[in-house]
Amino acid sequence: MLASVPIGWLWLLAAASTALSSFLLGSWIPLRKFRIAYPVIMVVGGAVLVVVCRLKGIDLNAALVMYSFAHIGLTLGLLPQRKLFKEVLERWRRGETTDHIKIPRRHQVFLAVSVVAVLLAGFALTR
Repeated sequence: MLASVPIGWLWLLAAASTALSSFLLGSWIPLRKFRIAYPVIMVVGGAVLVVVCRLKGIDLNAALVMYSFAHIGLTLGLLPQRKLFKEVLERWRRGETTDHIKIPRRHQVFLAVSVVAVLLAGFALTR
């Protein structure tokens, strides 16, 4: 279904999901280096994805849908951890150790389930 959408709209979906993910994660992790590095890494990763898809003969439409849905799943999955990110950053800025702060297991499970569920939805929508 989504793979039959014109390629321009899929590029727009990929750009919008990358921008939304970068904006939200940048607001949750307010480090300047992170705000610069995260979008650059995601765009470079997306470019590598496009090149690999072209070389392997994989449909670019489906790859763009999966890329976009992966960003959406990652952003949704990290939603419960936003307060933890800010707490770790504040302690780090004050010079306190942050080694004792652990990510709760339920947050890890939620992240994994979110990414997998959204990717499965994206896969189902490309068929």
